[in-house]
Amino acid sequence: MILDPSSGQWFIAHDGQRWWFDSGSVAFDFAYTGGFPGPADWEHWHEPEDLATWWRERFEADVPVSASNYGRARELRHAIAESVFAVSQNHRVPEEAVSLINEWAARPDVPPQLCKEPPVTSDRLLATIARAAVSALRKSERVRVCRAGDCAVMYLDTSRSGNRAWCSMQRCGNRHKIRALRARGDTSRVRTDSEHPPRQEISS
Repeated sequence: MILDPSSGQWFIAHDGQRWWFDSGSVAFDFAYTGGFPGPADWEHWHEPEDLATWWRERFEADVPVSASNYGRARELRHAIAESVFAVSQNHRVPEEAVSLINEWAARPDVPPQLCKEPPVTSDRLLATIARAAVSALRKSERVRVCRAGDCAVMYLDTSRSGNRAWCSMQRCGNRHKIRALRARGDTSRVRTDSEHPPRQEISS
């Protein structure tokens, strides 16, 4: 099992482009499985097994997920998404969301163990996610919205310099560079994603 999984996942844009998005926090990745308002295809979970698959892919944890586990996960996911949006807009986080996240963060999570696998359940993993959410959201000045005018993707800026501007250099950052070069008339340096294919897929 992976106690502290890295963040990031593949997104597919409306234009069909597949791009790697590192949200900066596994809790934000959790919210981006369908917690934010949007088109129906943003929803990745349709039944308990979908959550079980997410646990396996992210934590390498094979745990049963009941209907009640699934319902609790969706509630926490909504609270985290609501909180991320509020913090990114410099708004007050809704008290109901704060209470739910804090409640889960106070529950037993998955503890590190020496020479044996830790006790793990879906609810313990939810507590782990809630603690990651608390840690990320307390860095409110680092919760950002992509600088592109046509993008509303939110992320936690974990860069050392704290100046991350784009959801992804592969997508919005690259488009900004192309527009800037074209505006200066320097088309010789314009490159498209097809000329610089993205890095190999990282399993998540």
